[in-house]
Amino acid sequence: MLLHHLVYDYFMVVKVRKAKPKTEDRRRGSDTKLQSQDINVYRWFAVFIKCALELEGKSFKVEGKVHKVKFDRTHKWWKLIDLKTFPKTPKFIRSDNKLLPSQQSKLFDKLFYPKYRHLFLEKSTIIGMAEKVPQDYLSFNFPPNYPLKQMLSDVRNFYKDKEVKLKSGRKKRGEETRYTADIVLNDTNETLMRRLFHMLSIDMSTPLSKEFTNLDLYFSIQKRLYKNFKIPEIKRKNAGAWDSRSTATTRERYINDIKSTQRDRKFYKILILNLCKGEFPRIDKLI
Repeated sequence: MLLHHLVYDYFMVVKVRKAKPKTEDRRRGSDTKLQSQDINVYRWFAVFIKCALELEGKSFKVEGKVHKVKFDRTHKWWKLIDLKTFPKTPKFIRSDNKLLPSQQSKLFDKLFYPKYRHLFLEKSTIIGMAEKVPQDYLSFNFPPNYPLKQMLSDVRNFYKDKEVKLKSGRKKRGEETRYTADIVLNDTNETLMRRLFHMLSIDMSTPLSKEFTNLDLYFSIQKRLYKNFKIPEIKRKNAGAWDSRSTATTRERYINDIKSTQRDRKFYKILILNLCKGEFPRIDKLI
């Protein structure tokens, strides 16, 4: 019996879970250059820029106030990114979803990312000859055989008076950040961005003359996200006797979905307005 267990243990195949790639590894390209966010964040950045351009000149009502969709072209982002290079067609804000995913991929993979990837890359220390250093870098040039201890001392002394501290000892918040890329985006998740995009696309392409409730919008989004989704028949509770074979349901069953759709309707408007001002993605409040 003991021999049997020894043989079993020897030949038993143990499944080892493949370790998930570290966040930094996922954000580092084949050229070893690092981005501050996952690539899908930049993908949605490009998609929503395209949507904002399609909406420019229109107005959103948020918390009782009317806000015009207009890019602040004096902002650093829109000086680095040429908004005129975005194609006017095909439109991303439309009622149908045909070919839309492939058109989004084409915009990002063929046009946006190859041209603007360098804006999202983290800068790092360059060790080499002075002619290899970009003009916007701060350079320290040390003479030959200069002591390492003295080099570090000189750098510390240079920055000694440049850091402003509050009374509590905390550093004052300013433009300094742990990220060094020219354009730094906030973190987000794929599910939220996809949902807000489809909500924006469907909501803004629906004629104002058509009665389109939050529940109608919710069902339309689900239909886009899930091909096999069937829009249920909604019946009022007081609409007469129910047939036992009926598949109809009541509106009350979708109260939470109605509330979340109403919330997301506000979120996509804030997202677009903040993007035009130079922050993405931010949906909690207008900047």
